[in-house]
Amino acid sequence: MARAKPIIRPCPGCGRNYEYRRASGRYFELCEHCRQPDCVICGQKVPIERGHKNTCSIACERDKHRTAQLVFNSKRMAEDPDFYKRRHEKTRQARERDPAKMAAYLQKERERHAKRSRDPAYVAQRREYHARHYQKNREQILQQRREFYAALPLEEKEKRYIIARVRSREWRRAKIEEMRQDPEAWQTYQEAQREVRRKIAREKALAKLMKQTQELLNVADRDESE
Repeated sequence: MARAKPIIRPCPGCGRNYEYRRASGRYFELCEHCRQPDCVICGQKVPIERGHKNTCSIACERDKHRTAQLVFNSKRMAEDPDFYKRRHEKTRQARERDPAKMAAYLQKERERHAKRSRDPAYVAQRREYHARHYQKNREQILQQRREFYAALPLEEKEKRYIIARVRSREWRRAKIEEMRQDPEAWQTYQEAQREVRRKIAREKALAKLMKQTQELLNVADRDESE
């Protein structure tokens, strides 16, 4: 039996030329690209080179596994709310018993923190979170700080005071240098500084005038008494 002659035509879905009828006699209404399944995460077509996978990329595959893990964790938490607390405590105790595990854990945490610190989005997110947390718990945080500082030895207080002054000066220098790069901000800063100097001069002049007035009143009182 003679084999059927393949028929090539454009795919009605994407326009690619494909074998509408193959030599085996099978017919396909769409090309092999359009016959691929949709990605379970983003809905795009799964590339042919990904074989039998149901995700279109490594990122979507990662999201699929993360979603499945979240569903699994949610079910487990519903069945046993303290499961992960017990597992975390068990892992922590195992690290504390094994110095090698503890050292590896601390090194991994340092590397993770260093990597996150270089991510501007993460830094901004943490800054926003800490600002909200401080505003919500301001009185409690300040009370804890006062109690902690009051319990410090005098030497430690002096040491912290010196460190705070150094950091404050460094921050001020960095802030001034940042404003120098922005002409508008630098002009606003200079005007604010001039206003501060004018206010100080007025206060000094007023204090001097009040002192002179008091001296004149004292002289007048002495003259009247004589």
